[in-house]
Amino acid sequence: MTSLISKNEFYSMQSERFVEETFEGSLPAFLAAFTRRKSLTAEEVESIRRLIAEHKED
Repeated sequence: MTSLISKNEFYSMQSERFVEETFEGSLPAFLAAFTRRKSLTAEEVESIRRLIAEHKED
């Protein structure tokens, strides 16, 4: 049996669906809720900044 999508693609789709259904599609609202209970390390913050820079609309 072979899958049509990779495990990473599946997790990405599930994550997008969760953010859409729970936070009305707002990634900032998701991050705000996530960081209320767990602080981000400097490395995590830098990683998020890099992701934003790579995917930023011009």
